[in-house]
Amino acid sequence: MKLLKATIAFTLGVSLEGLLSTTPSAFEIAIAVVAALVVIAAAFVARRHLLIALLTMFVLFGLVRAVTADAPSSTAQWNEVPRNEQRVEIEGTLLSEPSPSNGRTRLRLHVPPHDALTVGTQDGYNVDIYTQRLHDLTNTDRRSDDFRYGDTYKVSGRFVLTTDRNDVAGFISTSSVELISHGNGGWVRSRISELRSDISYSITDSLDTTTGGLAAALLVGDRTKLSAETIDDFRASGLSHVLAISGLHIAMIGGIIMAISVWILGRQRQIYLVAPGAGVWIYAALAGFTPSVTRAAIMFTVYLFARLLGRQRSVLPPLALAGAMMLAIDPPILRSISFQLSFVAVMGIALFSAKIAGRSSDVIQDSPLLPQLVKQPAIGVIYGMSVSLAATIATAPLVAFHFGEVPIWGIPSTLLIVPVLPLFIGGSALVAVTGTISDQLVPIAGILSHGLGNYISFIANLFAGLPIGPINAAGWSIPLTVSWYAILLVILNRRVATKLFSNVLEMIRSLGYSATTGAGSSHIQTQRNRTTYSVVAIWIIAAASLVGFIASEPSSSDLAVTFFETNRGDMIFIETPSGVRVLVDGGDDPDLAVRSIESVLPPLDRRLDVVISTHPDADHLGGLQHVVERFEVDTVIDSGVPHNSNIYDSWAKYIQSVPNVLTASTGMLIALDDEVVLRILQTQCLVVECSNFNDESVVARLEYRDVSVLLTGDITASAEFDLMQTGPKVQSTVLKVGHHGSRTSTTQAFLDEVDPALAIVTTGIKNQFGHPHEDVIERLNNQLRPENVFVTRDNGTVVVTTNGERFWVIRER
Repeated sequence: MKLLKATIAFTLGVSLEGLLSTTPSAFEIAIAVVAALVVIAAAFVARRHLLIALLTMFVLFGLVRAVTADAPSSTAQWNEVPRNEQRVEIEGTLLSEPSPSNGRTRLRLHVPPHDALTVGTQDGYNVDIYTQRLHDLTNTDRRSDDFRYGDTYKVSGRFVLTTDRNDVAGFISTSSVELISHGNGGWVRSRISELRSDISYSITDSLDTTTGGLAAALLVGDRTKLSAETIDDFRASGLSHVLAISGLHIAMIGGIIMAISVWILGRQRQIYLVAPGAGVWIYAALAGFTPSVTRAAIMFTVYLFARLLGRQRSVLPPLALAGAMMLAIDPPILRSISFQLSFVAVMGIALFSAKIAGRSSDVIQDSPLLPQLVKQPAIGVIYGMSVSLAATIATAPLVAFHFGEVPIWGIPSTLLIVPVLPLFIGGSALVAVTGTISDQLVPIAGILSHGLGNYISFIANLFAGLPIGPINAAGWSIPLTVSWYAILLVILNRRVATKLFSNVLEMIRSLGYSATTGAGSSHIQTQRNRTTYSVVAIWIIAAASLVGFIASEPSSSDLAVTFFETNRGDMIFIETPSGVRVLVDGGDDPDLAVRSIESVLPPLDRRLDVVISTHPDADHLGGLQHVVERFEVDTVIDSGVPHNSNIYDSWAKYIQSVPNVLTASTGMLIALDDEVVLRILQTQCLVVECSNFNDESVVARLEYRDVSVLLTGDITASAEFDLMQTGPKVQSTVLKVGHHGSRTSTTQAFLDEVDPALAIVTTGIKNQFGHPHEDVIERLNNQLRPENVFVTRDNGTVVVTTNGERFWVIRER
């Protein structure tokens, strides 16, 4: 049980990483580790709470491992990725399995960088290709829908940039792709991919379209042979999870092979465990060793080893250890639903399947109605069904939590299909093997698969046609999921739970009794004092560790620009890689402005290096004075534009007391970091007459290597024209749309000149002018595509992060 507690503590530490607002620096990590060691030493000396201290250390180790794991790659490379809507011709290699998508096939290609020296590395970018056909230019006589891992394809089409994804830079829809070479991935996976393709076509050629597609999906993980109607039926009936090979399928395959092995060999020798172990790994190989299948196979193997060592009653510790080892290697997989389903499915089998099968087997064994010849096979079938049922019960809350809805017919349809899936998969394998021996025997071998395939399709179609739709599970939360598993554990260990409850009551009674008995002997009292001092010392050191995390300044190599959601107006926060902080405008609400800044700063850090007022409108200036009063501001840059308002009068008077106050001027260059510059492009109209004082907004261009952000304040068409005529470079990666998307701003000519890849419209829910205007949104959507236009009223606070070459977007909703 100590191993189980340690692995649970480590997993808890990994999960805590998601609660950190910033990545701790090496100095912070060192403080935490030293503090943890001191806590353990103090607990060891005091000989009290040593287990708690050790578990705390494992929590910390998990947290440290999570924060030191490699960050995911960025989503876009400026100057490498094609421009949005650009017609391109690219070559890329398929390094993952193809998948169906709305009647087409999705291929995620890895496009290497232009530099030939780096081809074959992890550099470059990924692009999703949606296509219908394959043109084979390599003389391999490949079928028109035979897409394989390791293939290199040439693709022509219009490139659509995506900015809110960290796994793909964009996508191209095209009717066909050209195969120019094959076998460019790993040798083992390429050979497996060829075998999977041969098996898939052998099955689909032998069976009808529907049954053959199901067999290919469930036997070798090839879902591209599924018809769109089949996919829709399975989705509507709550059976989508059945089509994707996962821990549930590994559990079923392992369970049915184990049942057959027990039937043939009996349980007298542990040799019956060899067959399910080998069968699971062969199945994982046929499925292409996808991450979810590989993890599930590892989990099931650990389960078999526990049984081999005669420790099936204590299978939880080795399973937990296997999960912890996977987390130690790759901490981000904790957030992967495939990892969660794989782990929980095998855990459910270990905890529940034996109990379900045991009780059912006893009923069959004691039944006088069944002949002895039938009892053993029936017990084997019951065992396989118990494995499926246990995995379904264990994974049910995760399905509800991750997918946000639970089809009302999902549970009954799953229970009707899951028991026959192992037989269907086995029959499909028989068809594939028979096809390699004799074509004449295939119809006989396919009888079982054809019948079961029709049954599965009938169930999916039946439940998909029922009038009641899925139940919205959006409210299903982590506490509900934890409660589900807690109830299952209590049911499973009723005696232990009863005993634990009795011990707690006894402890409460003893505490009450000791409080009424008065003081004991002086020796006992002295011992209690020592214990108290030791405990206090331990928690003081732990608190010091926490302060170290909070007080230390995080390090980063990225530039982050945060466009806050406000009631009305602009509020933009910039933090450079070295930690220089700039605030541009403050929205209209002083309290909201302070809360917004506090949300992005460490709790004990009140430093702002530069505060800029672009112009004196209330929806830009309203929160700034409160921010300058509450935070330690080094420099204020004012627009210098006067305005007849109480807000401006108060601001102008207050900044007279600020040590460093500058007035923005055209051409001003503010060096924020070694490679980060804020360049003032315009503060007033020079060529044309400004239409109003909005056109005197400070326009600035934030530059970091190849990525730039154009901040336009509230300028309208007049100032945009003036800016283009006066000559400064306005082409930028990101455009902060002028005047909150007003129809008087963001002309087509200006948009063409800036040519952004991303547009941010800052407008709040209390904007009384109806910003952004539909004409502006239409222009932005036509120029950039809707997925590259973010409106803070709809998306909440938007954060654009860049390392100077690539950028990615995080939105609040």
